[in-house]
Amino acid sequence: MGLFPEFNEETTLDNVREFFSNEKKYPRICRNAWMDGIKSQGNDITGIRGSRKGNGSERMMIYYAECARAKRAVEKAISACSIGSQDILNWHYVKQLTVAETKLHINHHLGHTTFTDADKMACLEFAEACDRVSMEMNCNLEILPLFLDFDDDDEKAGTNQEQNGNKTGTK
Repeated sequence: MGLFPEFNEETTLDNVREFFSNEKKYPRICRNAWMDGIKSQGNDITGIRGSRKGNGSERMMIYYAECARAKRAVEKAISACSIGSQDILNWHYVKQLTVAETKLHINHHLGHTTFTDADKMACLEFAEACDRVSMEMNCNLEILPLFLDFDDDDEKAGTNQEQNGNKTGTK
């Protein structure tokens, strides 16, 4: 092992691309992040305060706050990337523009191969930055997962163990 741990680039790229394109991941985080804050309590249909099991309002407030934290972590991770990578991440992944539209917005006359290489670099930069930022901000791994897929599974388990504080290093 060298100074930096080796990770599987293809799986990492797939993790990042799937995170931004899967409707249940980043788009859901964005939809729920704006709801962060105190909500009025919904009335119970029985008319008796506190008759429901658990506190659904509290759980939803926590979930919205965790989504807001995850969205801030993604924004912070994007801003930690190089300028060219920020452009690709913002236009192609966050705003979901096509490759042709993204090229127009970033004012680069990139050929397909050059754009593909720049896109790959942007995703890898984002994965490294986002994993670091999400751990610093203590983001919920079920909402904002780790992107880097280390070749050595023990390495990733150690990262999860540090994040979760559990004994086995798994969720």
